[in-house]
Amino acid sequence: KCGNDNAVTAAKEWIYNEALGRLQQDYIKEPSTLFFDIPQTQYEQQLRAIPVQFSDVITQNPQAENANLRTCSATVAMGIPQPLFKLMKDLPNTLFYISQGDGQVINNTVTWKQVNYNIQLADNNKDIVVTPVPKTDKLARSIYVMARMTVSGDSIIKKKNNSLIEIAAKKFESRDRELNQVWKSLPASARTALKQEQRVWVTKKEQQCGKLSDAKSEAIPAEKRISIYKCQLEMTIARTAYLDGSE
Repeated sequence: KCGNDNAVTAAKEWIYNEALGRLQQDYIKEPSTLFFDIPQTQYEQQLRAIPVQFSDVITQNPQAENANLRTCSATVAMGIPQPLFKLMKDLPNTLFYISQGDGQVINNTVTWKQVNYNIQLADNNKDIVVTPVPKTDKLARSIYVMARMTVSGDSIIKKKNNSLIEIAAKKFESRDRELNQVWKSLPASARTALKQEQRVWVTKKEQQCGKLSDAKSEAIPAEKRISIYKCQLEMTIARTAYLDGSE
């Protein structure tokens, strides 16, 4: 029956093996983009370390055309690795990726109810062959994504932060160039009269927002770097409007 230990073990192994197959195929194609050049073995070890539990296993009626075939239904729960919760906080879409749109996050697990699959005794009367139905593939996909995101979580967050920093820096630099153009377009007499005021503003901007050198430093936390750029941007926009008279 579907609830026998060997049948449940076979179903678990199908999930692990299917997920490992996906992992290995994707690693060959995109070792840098998806896996950040972290050794494949680390992902495989993490995948195998994710617990999979079957409960409420039900054996349905045998198929008339094949008396050895059993259709099974079960609730399947996969443990969420602790590092993933940090990633969920920084990247909320992580929850959708690991649940594949169908699983429910319950008590630190992704739980799937009424999972259907087929089992059949192999010709050697020893091995159990598991054949999935379409929805079952999502379980393998889920555990694969959990393993990949757990191992590369820090790299994923760093990539996201670097992108946000780059966007913030470009916005500031664009407005800073605009300010410089406005300043240069002022009459020489106006620049002379405003020179001291401009120096005071530059000092105030640095004191209020932080140094641009810190915004460019990888030693400074990403959130701080982004906030420096945003603050500098706002003050630069305001200063430009003041100087060109559009305030």
